[in-house]
Amino acid sequence: MSAEAPNPGTQPVGASGGGVVAAGATAQPIAKEPGSFRGKGLFFWAFPPLVALDLWSKQVVFAMLERVAKERGQAHLPEGHREPWNVFDGSLRFDLVTWGNKGTIWGLFQNSTVPLMVVRCCAVVALLWFVRNTARAQKVQQVVIGLVMAGALGNLYDNFIRDDRSVRDFLYFSGTWPVQWTFPAFNVADSCITVGAIGLFFLLWRDDRKPKQGPVS
Repeated sequence: MSAEAPNPGTQPVGASGGGVVAAGATAQPIAKEPGSFRGKGLFFWAFPPLVALDLWSKQVVFAMLERVAKERGQAHLPEGHREPWNVFDGSLRFDLVTWGNKGTIWGLFQNSTVPLMVVRCCAVVALLWFVRNTARAQKVQQVVIGLVMAGALGNLYDNFIRDDRSVRDFLYFSGTWPVQWTFPAFNVADSCITVGAIGLFFLLWRDDRKPKQGPVS
C-alpha cells in the first residue's frame, strides 16, 4: 500500500523548507527601533562647535565695539545707543551693533524674558527627547536638530550670564532696494535656529508625504 501524498493546502505555516508563508497568515509587525543616543554622533558633533562659534563671535564683536565706543567717546552710552560699526554700505548695508534682545527672534516678546528662558530650557529637553527617538539612519535630521540645539544653548547662555538677561545681537542688515528696509539684528545662534527649524520642517513634511506601508497579507 502506498502512503498518501500530503495535501499542500493543509500544510502548517512554517513547515515548508523554503520559508513560504501560507496564504491568509498575518505578517509580524516590524519592531520599532528603541530610543537611544547610540549612533547619533552627528547630533553630538554638530552643536558644540556651533555653540562655541556663537559665544566666540559675540565676545569678539562686543569687545571690539567696546574699544571703538571708547575711542569715539561713547563708552558712557548704553550698548544699544552706540554708533554702529559699518562693514559695507550701498544698496545693501551691513553694520556690526551691540544690541541686547530681551525677547526672541526678530525682537518679539520683549517683556517676556523669564518665560522665554523657561521655554528655551524646555526646548532643550524636548530636543534631546526628539533626537533620542530619531532613527540612527536619519543622519540629516540629526544634524538639523543639532543646529536648533546650538541656537537654543547659545542664547540661553546669554540669558543666564548677562545682568539684564538679554541676548547679544550684533549682525544688522538694511538696504534701499527695491524699497528701503531693515532686518532685525541677529546672531549666530539665531541663524542656527532658523536654518535648523526650516530643515526640520522640510524633513518632517517629506516623511509625512511618503506613502504609508499597509499591512502585509
